[in-house]
Amino acid sequence: MSRWIPALLLSLLALTVELSLLAIRPRVPRWGQFLIEIGAPLLGGPLPLGLALWAGWLSLRDVGLVGPHRLAPGALLGWLPADWIRGIGLASLYGGATLLALRGAGLWRPGPLPRSERLEKAFAGLAREALVALGRGILMAALFRENPLPAAWIAFGIWWGTWQGVGKRVGIRPGPEVWGGALTATALFGLTGHLWLSAALHALVAATLAGPASREGAG
Repeated sequence: MSRWIPALLLSLLALTVELSLLAIRPRVPRWGQFLIEIGAPLLGGPLPLGLALWAGWLSLRDVGLVGPHRLAPGALLGWLPADWIRGIGLASLYGGATLLALRGAGLWRPGPLPRSERLEKAFAGLAREALVALGRGILMAALFRENPLPAAWIAFGIWWGTWQGVGKRVGIRPGPEVWGGALTATALFGLTGHLWLSAALHALVAATLAGPASREGAG
């Protein structure tokens, strides 16, 4: 059996678990809603990604945890200093462009929000980036080898389509804080293949977009 097939089955299970838990969230007590809000992305992201890596179904390079220059002098996690500088610059560019575009379109507006809620959204963004990274890793292992660009966008398309299709059926309407961070991080990963930066950007954008307008959109 190809090594990425178990990871594919695991990713489908992880996405199902996340959506199922979020669907039952309104039906549980208030204290349970917080646990589900934190637990659902965790079960759908970092835990299955870690299992796939531990079992050897995917490599660190497949998911973007290490770069292509692991043995080069001066490289950090496989990326040269110039790669880090370029990646941080692109992260700033894409993050700012996303926020400006959504604000200009009226889909998001800055608003006061408790720090705890922003941290919660940042954590959810990190966890969802791990789930999308699992999908990208599967595509990299199966089809694209060393080219993260098509893997990034196909994985995002599958993830977004599933959220839209299944989410509507179970009463979940993903707002900008859900898809905005994933979209921005996908664009960054497609050009850099850098999970560390794309995960940080995903969390930052998700936390920034958390607010009155985005919460209405999430319905």
